[in-house]
Amino acid sequence: MSLAPVTAAIPRGVSTSNQQKVAPWANSLAATGVPVFLLLVFLLAYPTPACALEPTSPFDDLASHATAARDQGNLALAIELYSRAEQLKPDWAEGWFYLGLLQYSSNAFPSAIDAFNHFLLIQPGAAPALALRGLSEFETGAYEDALRDLEQGVAEGAANEPRNEQIIRYHFAQLLTRAGRFEDAITQYQFFAAKHINNPDLQLGLGLAGMRVQALPKDTPAEDRAFLQSVGSAGYTFLSGDSDGAQKQFNQLIAGNPSSPELFFFYGVLLFSHSPDLAIDQFRNEVALAPGSPYAHAMLAYSLMIAGRYVEARQDAQRALAVAPDMEMAQIALGRSLAEQGDTQRAAELLNQVLQRDPDNLEAHMGLAAIYSRSGRREDAYRERKVCLGLAQ
Repeated sequence: MSLAPVTAAIPRGVSTSNQQKVAPWANSLAATGVPVFLLLVFLLAYPTPACALEPTSPFDDLASHATAARDQGNLALAIELYSRAEQLKPDWAEGWFYLGLLQYSSNAFPSAIDAFNHFLLIQPGAAPALALRGLSEFETGAYEDALRDLEQGVAEGAANEPRNEQIIRYHFAQLLTRAGRFEDAITQYQFFAAKHINNPDLQLGLGLAGMRVQALPKDTPAEDRAFLQSVGSAGYTFLSGDSDGAQKQFNQLIAGNPSSPELFFFYGVLLFSHSPDLAIDQFRNEVALAPGSPYAHAMLAYSLMIAGRYVEARQDAQRALAVAPDMEMAQIALGRSLAEQGDTQRAAELLNQVLQRDPDNLEAHMGLAAIYSRSGRREDAYRERKVCLGLAQ
């Protein structure tokens, strides 16, 4: 499988008069022999005059020669010249950006981080620089910093350019899994399934997220890789739209690994996004296998609540909250189930607890709107509905 090179808009202030040639970027996929994402070539409109004047200062001379070296693909010379130019003019944003990019392409990741630190002091929040710094931090093992930068970069649009999405989302997904944010990681892997981009490392990464293993693919023990890759393959099949094929794969996996924790849960999570009713059986199987799992009880409770089976939902939500008192999904399931059974006071307390931590939780606001409406609190119900409309837009 061939993956496209990655390009994107560079922050304002960075010249695009010439596109540089860059060395192939070596990432964690390289060791597997799988074709890798090529090095980013981040470019932004910042026109250079067609007829440049002769350099009139030592800085102008260094900047001109640095640009020429970059255009010629002479990374070592370009890095040296950009570094010298920055000593003369430390607030030169373009120089810091290209210095970081060239150091990144040379696998000098700590130096690249330093250059992007300088750039982001001048242009805070610039999405491409955040993404590149995050990718550099990933390579140095600064995973918490990398997650912060990639998450902010994605939020600011770093992945909006289609050819950038692959490299950014792949590393972002790995970091989310490592941080225990498994559902968020699965969402990132869904991009690859939708685009029919597939390889063994992607399958392994999705398998880790699905089985709730807080690890990176490169750190996965050899003896676990085949099973996790098979799980990821089944998940990928489902996310790509082949639900029948996924069902066969999951049935085979479950038959061969009937006591494997999280396998039922992963399949249930995938089914839940399409049909909560179909997910109920999978979550029940997971609860039977791991009765102490608050996640399984919470998902089962939430699915039962959506299906209108409030008595059952209440029981499983209470079991989840007995282990994890602040689990939002269980609080919402219990709150809305209690409201349907007439205990509106306790239901409102639970839903307001959710909103204290997560003010934009749509489900909690919807539950409160229903409670206030039934209680005759028209103004409160109107306020909550208005909030729901705003959040739904």
